[in-house]
Amino acid sequence: MPYGDLSSGVAFDMSRDTPFSYICGGCSRCCEGKAIRVGPYEVLRLARLLNMSTTNFISEHTTSGGTVLKLSEKGDCGFLTEKGCGVHTDRPLACRLYPLGMQVSSEGEEQFGSLAPHPQTKGSYNHNGTVDTYLETQGVAPFIAANKQYEKLYDHMVSVLALIDPEAIGKRQANREQADEMGEGTLISDWMDIDRVLAETSDITAQQAVERHISALEAKVNALAEEAASAG
Repeated sequence: MPYGDLSSGVAFDMSRDTPFSYICGGCSRCCEGKAIRVGPYEVLRLARLLNMSTTNFISEHTTSGGTVLKLSEKGDCGFLTEKGCGVHTDRPLACRLYPLGMQVSSEGEEQFGSLAPHPQTKGSYNHNGTVDTYLETQGVAPFIAANKQYEKLYDHMVSVLALIDPEAIGKRQANREQADEMGEGTLISDWMDIDRVLAETSDITAQQAVERHISALEAKVNALAEEAASAG
């Protein structure tokens, strides 16, 4: 299904030094009616919390090729319970950032914006801290670090794709939209499924799994580039 962009109309005019503070009121309204996008690291964290492989987690708890957490019949996050978030210790980056949104420029510059709150939110805003101190309390560092690692790999994949199939570059947006239409339990690519690529990761840390996953995917991309070069 197509998903709305929560950051549409948001002014990303905040930096880590901008005065900002938010205190959660425990109302869980931020979990209602939103599609939570996830990346490979977030899938791995959630899978480990639930004592599952990433392959089984994607099959049971995601949609859109493994990129979005499955919603409840009401359209809320599938992990929302009567007591609140059922996976709070390993919640995705989008949940940790809330009520902020984050954008990263092609030069790696971070920009933050304040998302529109639910009209009945019990959360409270003030300026007793900064964006940076808020992010620190939410434990975003390893998530942002993992994102940067995958973004670097993605840029490399795009550069290789431009050499192998230049016309495919212009189809990336259409491919993203196609992924949104994929049903529950589907897998768009090995990009999302760390355990599928590495076979077994239970004896290594999440960070080690990410590094090995990226190395494995990078090796596949480089092999394609070498094959194309030899054929050309």
